[in-house]
Amino acid sequence: MEESKERLVMPGEEVGTHEEWMPGEGTYEANGIIYAKTFGRLEYDEEKLEATVKAFNPVTEVKEGDIIYGTIRERRKAIATADIALVEGSSRGIAMDMEATLHISKISDDYTENIEDKYLKGDVIRAKVTQTTPSIQITTMDKDLGVVRGYCFKCRRGMERTGDTLFCGYCDRRESRKISNLYGRITLKSK
Repeated sequence: MEESKERLVMPGEEVGTHEEWMPGEGTYEANGIIYAKTFGRLEYDEEKLEATVKAFNPVTEVKEGDIIYGTIRERRKAIATADIALVEGSSRGIAMDMEATLHISKISDDYTENIEDKYLKGDVIRAKVTQTTPSIQITTMDKDLGVVRGYCFKCRRGMERTGDTLFCGYCDRRESRKISNLYGRITLKSK
């Protein structure tokens, strides 16, 4: 196969053979043929003998220290699971289903006996990534981390912050959460 120095490719497009090139970033090999994994610019590295595809819109990767936004999906006795939706500072969302685990000891500086006292299913949280392998672990111990949008347990409407609790004007009920000091002040922007 004769390769030009660079060309634009689509997922599944043949970009070479294993006899000519090694599969690099953005490519995969099947039955001796190297294919593009993503839309992007095909590049050949003559020194490494590698075919790569540089994505037009690279996937956002979650790294230790990143601030993420997610939704509490599940709560168990000692952990809560959140679906990650966004990495703060990134103009792109998460391209695949990604979840993070929040251990009860990483929720707050205060003693937490029961996760249900701090988070409810559906709460939107702001958290910091503390570990990425083998699984993503997060913490909400800082004051600017925690619930940034909470929903009433009874009617599922959005709640207003009143001091250290959340208030549902529709049900006239108060609920306790681990509330971020940014509650109600987060504005998501698209580019």
